[in-house]
Amino acid sequence: MQNSFSDQQHQEIAEKQYDNLKVGKDVYIGEDASTKIGYVSKVVNNKETGEQTYIVTDKKLPANPTSKDLESVTSVTVLYRGSTAPGVNAVNPWDPNHSDVWMDWKDNDVPIAKQILTNNFTGPTPQLASSANTLNEQMALYKNAYFDIYGHSLGSMNGQYAISASDYPERIRSAYLYQGPNIYGLLTDDQKKQADKLRERIFNYVDMKDYIPIGYDLKGIGIIIPVDSKEDVGLIDRHMWGGYVYDKHGNLRVAQGKMIAVRTAQTKIFIQGQLNTLELLERKLKASGGGLSSSEKIFLDSQRVLAIVNGIYQLVEQAIQDLETEYNKEISDIEGLWEETLTTARNVGAHLGEGEILSALSAGGCTQSTLVTEPISDLKSDFSEVEAIGADFVSLANQIQSSVAQQLATDQELASQVGIA
Repeated sequence: MQNSFSDQQHQEIAEKQYDNLKVGKDVYIGEDASTKIGYVSKVVNNKETGEQTYIVTDKKLPANPTSKDLESVTSVTVLYRGSTAPGVNAVNPWDPNHSDVWMDWKDNDVPIAKQILTNNFTGPTPQLASSANTLNEQMALYKNAYFDIYGHSLGSMNGQYAISASDYPERIRSAYLYQGPNIYGLLTDDQKKQADKLRERIFNYVDMKDYIPIGYDLKGIGIIIPVDSKEDVGLIDRHMWGGYVYDKHGNLRVAQGKMIAVRTAQTKIFIQGQLNTLELLERKLKASGGGLSSSEKIFLDSQRVLAIVNGIYQLVEQAIQDLETEYNKEISDIEGLWEETLTTARNVGAHLGEGEILSALSAGGCTQSTLVTEPISDLKSDFSEVEAIGADFVSLANQIQSSVAQQLATDQELASQVGIA
């Protein structure tokens, strides 16, 4: 029932901005390249500003798409590329006549850093402005599409600005931005209002041990998510997600108390995305017959209910996974506490035998049962109750899905219209 990407998969999508993607080619993520993101429809390589962006659509388009082809696209992923590393360009990477490095660093990174560090904001750099133009052009081109935006480092700043300056904010579905400086201060008042309005659609991940994401002592764009990162990581590796830690489910380790806000916002996006798809289907059904039949109305209503149930279940499922991580950590801490208690007691009572040490601890209320067995039993009981809630949602969603399937099985015309038969 997993209907959205994990934290780790979102990072994998963002990392695609550094691949050499070609127009018309498929974009996959995963170790076995089994998850398709879409098809590259456009490669932006702006020689005037240094902007490098990939546009990925859910439909594979012909070389000269018609208006009908463009209207068939319902989902677009925008990948804003980060700064080109100095070692990438041959000969002289700092040659202003041809170097991406020069434009990324001298014309964009350094001026923006100066604005943030001096708190003297003068507005967007050329690359930020051209990135906003790219997003607006693509949103105007794909009128039926919702947009998901990814960016890392300078690409994060490009994404932050493009979202805030978008002419079509209602069709920005989500944004996943990583390790970029906070550019909120250089926005106009209207752009700040738009960024604030879209806050719960923007997930702005920051490893504060990295030296690049500066300015987060002030208000930022989106939900700022401090990453609980590893300690022993080199500077360059850390900037390239090297400190990020994921559990077996692909959930990112973040500062305690932050994840519930993230999961709630992601659930809202998931539910709204499903409802948007049903709205497009409703338009299609109306166009084919002038109105909705009773069976079509029942189908659409049941699908809307199912979208909400699935969304709530997704939130519960993520909460269970997050609790499982905390649960395992608590058990490890509890078991560690007993071992530490024994070690301390043995050191203090070195002249005593093991039985005497255990008796002394027991007299003070410290036994393996009170410190380990009972607390772990309580944790298991609480966790089982949470899992039962998740199972109830699965059952409810399955019941609704089953009733919809039965309806379609008896109404072949409707099944054909919605693309199932």
